[in-house]
Amino acid sequence: MDRSLIVAKVVPTAEDRVAEIFAESDATELPGLVGVRHRSLYRLHDLYVHLLETETPAQGAVEDNRGHPEFIRISERLRPYISPYLPTWRSPRDAMAHCFYRYDAPAHLRDAAGRPQ
Repeated sequence: MDRSLIVAKVVPTAEDRVAEIFAESDATELPGLVGVRHRSLYRLHDLYVHLLETETPAQGAVEDNRGHPEFIRISERLRPYISPYLPTWRSPRDAMAHCFYRYDAPAHLRDAAGRPQ
């Protein structure tokens, strides 16, 4: 499993609309094509954080599906609410945060479902 964080700016009052757009898209074939296992959307003031857990590295899977009609449709629908964090943004790769530290609890400290005890 791979975890990615996508960082952007969001219209602070658009949470419900953005969630609705993603819910509609998540009901299509696109999540399966990208290998999405989990998605969480967060907002802190105008900062948008999108946690994406995928079967394979999301960066490649997202890039591979950028031309898919549903990817284009959801991108267009989100455009009024979500904008690049950096003005130099050219592709989804430019919005993915770089993970520089990770901790996972050792197996002996997790229960059968993999949760910390």
